[in-house]
Amino acid sequence: MASSSHRKKKLKEQPNSSQGIMENWFAGDSEAMTRFIHETRKKQVNVLKVLEFSWLREENLTEAKTLLKHKKLKSFLEMTGNVCPDLVKVFYSNLIQDGKNLVSHVKRVKLKITWEIWSNVGGIKYSGMKVSKGNTAGIQGFNKMQFYRSCVRNPTKPVTRFHVGNLTLILRLLAYIIAWQLTPRGSNHATLHEKDLIMLYCIVNQLNVNWVSIMVEHMLKSTRLPDYRFPYAIFVSKLTDYFEVDNANERNDTIKAASEIDNSTLLKMGFQKEEDS
Repeated sequence: MASSSHRKKKLKEQPNSSQGIMENWFAGDSEAMTRFIHETRKKQVNVLKVLEFSWLREENLTEAKTLLKHKKLKSFLEMTGNVCPDLVKVFYSNLIQDGKNLVSHVKRVKLKITWEIWSNVGGIKYSGMKVSKGNTAGIQGFNKMQFYRSCVRNPTKPVTRFHVGNLTLILRLLAYIIAWQLTPRGSNHATLHEKDLIMLYCIVNQLNVNWVSIMVEHMLKSTRLPDYRFPYAIFVSKLTDYFEVDNANERNDTIKAASEIDNSTLLKMGFQKEEDS
């Protein structure tokens, strides 16, 4: 009987412990905690991917390396480090846009992400034209169908949908980086969305695109749309470090080797490396 009573007592203490953790995350803001419980906690963080430019060089994928380096995306794509997934969710649960900047609060710390912080932490500068689905006025010569046909291995084949499997190696790899790193999504990676094609066109043609603007829009969408996962977990964890958010007692995940974009990624795409004879 005593042990049964002890078990009941422990079961009652668990919610209080969880409540205490959330009060720490949200500085006792009951409205924020309710939103987290009913909305944010259920959502997933995007699967992490890391691209090493040294791998592109080693595998003679120099065209992709040159195009991405020209877009000044190297630091962001190579970003690695530990991730605190719970704090990432707290960050997104509190995320708002305040004028030109993103602002969030994590454990009583205000995180104001200015353009300077995007540059210092993410390695990306706020510059270039803003492009999005339905906003291609500044992109001369862009035609979704014509561009897709120019990217595929067999341009005479009828196009029934914009499938990534038809792309040439370099463009397939760039499309993969767009869908998994630049504007990551949780599903349907086999189809090129209109926005994917716009970004791919801009990278291939070395157009100066405002990547910060694209990523800010993507982050805000993840807070509004239930089917969006939370992106850029490594970057967000770097932000919490930058603003000195205490993560001493938080779940802290190490980036795994499976997160790296490498030869196994190409094999999954159906591209076989040719060995030197």
